[in-house]
Amino acid sequence: MYLGIDVHKRYAQVAVMDEAGEIVEEVRVENANLDDLAQRYAGAQAAIEATSNYYHIHDTLSEHLDVTVAHPKELNQIADTDKKTDRVDAKELARMVRLNSVPESYVPTDEIREARALVRGRQSLVEHRTEYANKVHGLLSDHGISEDVKPLTQEGREFLEWSA
Repeated sequence: MYLGIDVHKRYAQVAVMDEAGEIVEEVRVENANLDDLAQRYAGAQAAIEATSNYYHIHDTLSEHLDVTVAHPKELNQIADTDKKTDRVDAKELARMVRLNSVPESYVPTDEIREARALVRGRQSLVEHRTEYANKVHGLLSDHGISEDVKPLTQEGREFLEWSA
């Protein structure tokens, strides 16, 4: 069996294709229930498109299915159709996985995902720090203080306490 799974924020549209290329089941499944579907078709091949929430879904499905993550840009070039619906997309993914023609996307390991999350978190903190430092500089400027001070350093905090 071959599963094409068009994933969305809360649900997935699934098309199940047999060896002959016939659709044997089409169903819309809440993402929370995808594990049940994967268990029912354990050992089958499946394809999902790389979306913003695909990591968790990939991990859930991979416990029971052989999952290929499709590269979205390449997928759109190959599966160019005027009638893009969830059902059509799911069927096309099932067809592609059956024909072994899914344009694969890289799926990072858990370690790489964790490292990326740390880098994104650090970047966010640095951006907030810069934003707050700029606000302090703006307040100082509004009060006619033009000292070149780095407000988030020990020396800068001492200057701010002194000038308060």
